[in-house]
Amino acid sequence: MNRQSSKLIADVIQEYIKEDRLEDGLLRVRIFEAWDLLMASLLPGKSYSEIRSLTTNRFYKDKVLTCRMSSSVIRSQLRFSAGNLPERLNSLLQGPYVEKVILQ
Repeated sequence: MNRQSSKLIADVIQEYIKEDRLEDGLLRVRIFEAWDLLMASLLPGKSYSEIRSLTTNRFYKDKVLTCRMSSSVIRSQLRFSAGNLPERLNSLLQGPYVEKVILQ
């Protein structure tokens, strides 16, 4: 193999992601995973499957994360901390990806 034509696997993967325009989908997956982690930290004692079942629908567009909650009690509880949810999510994501969280 010619050393000049070799690339790091991370660079090849990044090129593939950009060429196939997968950035937005991968970002959504990261945001939804961060949401589950945040929910787990806010609701200790619940299993991961219980945490995931609390959010029945998620949508992310233009830095706004919309989550439909299956429990009105949990939704009300989360609304008390709604102001800092974007900040906590961005901390988990290590970047400014979420500006607003809408709970339904």
